Amino acid sequence: MTKARLLITRFAPHAVRLSNLLNAQGTAAFAQPLLEVKQTADFNDIRVLFADRYDYIIAVSPNAVDYTKLALGDNPWPDASYFAVGKGTQARLTSATGKSVSIPDKRYDSEGLLALPYLSNIQGKRILILRGLGGRELLSETLTARGAVVEYYQPYQRVAIELSGPLLTEKWQQLNINGVIISSVELLERLLVVVPEVEHKWLKSLTIYAPSKRITAHAVSLGWSAAEVLPGISDQKIVDYFK
Repeated sequence: MTKARLLITRFAPHAVRLSNLLNAQGTAAFAQPLLEVKQTADFNDIRVLFADRYDYIIAVSPNAVDYTKLALGDNPWPDASYFAVGKGTQARLTSATGKSVSIPDKRYDSEGLLALPYLSNIQGKRILILRGLGGRELLSETLTARGAVVEYYQPYQRVAIELSGPLLTEKWQQLNINGVIISSVELLERLLVVVPEVEHKWLKSLTIYAPSKRITAHAVSLGWSAAEVLPGISDQKIVDYFK
């Protein structure tokens, strides 16, 4: 079995941290973030939004928690029932709020969250979703269809990092990269933009490793033949997967 040689495309500093852990346990890994995170114009709207009372507050990413915490400053988090999409976001939200945070039982995505009994009978409930600018609308649309009043607070956005695609592609080929860790559909599509089209055949010969079937299915639809679902997105789960 060919030993994995991995490209890590996550945000900095997460990509560097994960690559260091993988290298330390004997798996070759190389960090190259493709997107960076920046504040949006909505960042300063936090006091206006939190002046309203919400029944439920849902965080979809650790960045959503971090930027909301930064915007709140010394102001307290609202008294509400808190939810997070995954364990990493749950840990960050619990630390920031000091409150109990509910997460899906197994599937750590919008579908998993929507399966929670707490979010089934929500007629008339006011819900605030903390997330980055853009992204999937499934969560908001489904909660609205169930009778909730849903609003967003979007304090950050993902921005493409300017990179030299031809030079990077040549470097990755010289490093004999044979797999890529992708944590979102957006990152997968950004990878296709960074790598020159003449090298897409090589790119799609690599194995895509992602934390959800939705991402791997999207990779297959774009022409990848090898795509594997990771057991989670946490550093430890990824490191253990490649032992």
